[in-house]
Amino acid sequence: MQRSQNYPVQSKPLNMLRFLLTFCLVAATLADEVQNGRIVGGHQAGRGQFPFQASLRNARHVHTCGAVIISDRWLLTAAHCTLKSALYDIRVVVGSPDLEEGGESYNVAQIIEHPDFNQVTLENDIALLQTAYPLTMSNLVAAIELGDSYLPGGETGTMCGWGQTSYGSTTPRRLQYMQTKVLNNEECRLRHSIQNRQRISESNLCTYIREGAGTCMGDSGSALVFDSKLVGLVSWGVPCASGMPDVFTRVASQRAWILKTTGIGA
Repeated sequence: MQRSQNYPVQSKPLNMLRFLLTFCLVAATLADEVQNGRIVGGHQAGRGQFPFQASLRNARHVHTCGAVIISDRWLLTAAHCTLKSALYDIRVVVGSPDLEEGGESYNVAQIIEHPDFNQVTLENDIALLQTAYPLTMSNLVAAIELGDSYLPGGETGTMCGWGQTSYGSTTPRRLQYMQTKVLNNEECRLRHSIQNRQRISESNLCTYIREGAGTCMGDSGSALVFDSKLVGLVSWGVPCASGMPDVFTRVASQRAWILKTTGIGA
């Protein structure tokens, strides 16, 4: 997968755009990024493999970002994906790894962006979506448990999304996934430019495996999973898989706000 919205450039932070994990700004095109129709280092997801992963669509039914099911009425996504969006501009499609076939579409009744979301730094880049009516849960549509502890560097997680498979390419039809390594925040800062490293806070989580493998435009709001729990949501990066760590919103840091706002588990 490659990244989604709001990718800062290596030398200066970028404003977010909002197209599907579209961290889309200045960056060099990666050579030899796509092999056998998939993201380098990634694989096509099977039916039901990631039942918590949803696709956000605009009014034209075009995928813009990812979202993650956390209950039968609530999903999480990146706040920059919903910024200035009207309810009628967003639909949630669940239950299919294929963007062009299968799945169920739901209207959104409520969008709640984190009250401390910073559009410039992308701190607290997280939003809640409440569907107009309950999702029909099944082996293809299921909620994922929220991570509740600080994930240290060195662990291996799995991320998935419908982000572009190379900078400037089209959105893949099939959900992609890959394993990646979690970095501690200090190492993450050192791997980024001086300006971008200032944007990495304790409420962020970073991953990196190698150049040519990572997130891209269209992956924003998609899941990073460790030990069957949601630990991160794709937030920003330097497009695309260009040798800099991907930056996620750390779910454990936002867990209290999520539970208080949704009432899940109350």
